[in-house]
Amino acid sequence: MTAKFRSIDVDEETAALLQARAAARNLTVAELIADLAGQDAGLPAGLADQKAAGTGPWDPRVLAEDEQRLMAFRETREGVDWAETRDWLQDWGENDASAPPSVRKL
Repeated sequence: MTAKFRSIDVDEETAALLQARAAARNLTVAELIADLAGQDAGLPAGLADQKAAGTGPWDPRVLAEDEQRLMAFRETREGVDWAETRDWLQDWGENDASAPPSVRKL
């Protein structure tokens, strides 16, 4: 099946943000937007199956824990910067691996 494409106008700042977030997740902008919109077409088959079954990251207990953590963050604004976390994860397995990033007010 051939996909049909439509253009959607967004400002340059939003376009750059979408491109950066898509690249960080190794997705196309279309896949990122589909994911954000809740469309399963952008999910790998295994994740789509888990979502349909309510398992894995869609398990109600996992979702409840995510909600609690989000509420705690909103109250304290304490967290770890994503760029620091990404850099730390990329160092895993290296002899001179960096220390994990510190929690702080964001």
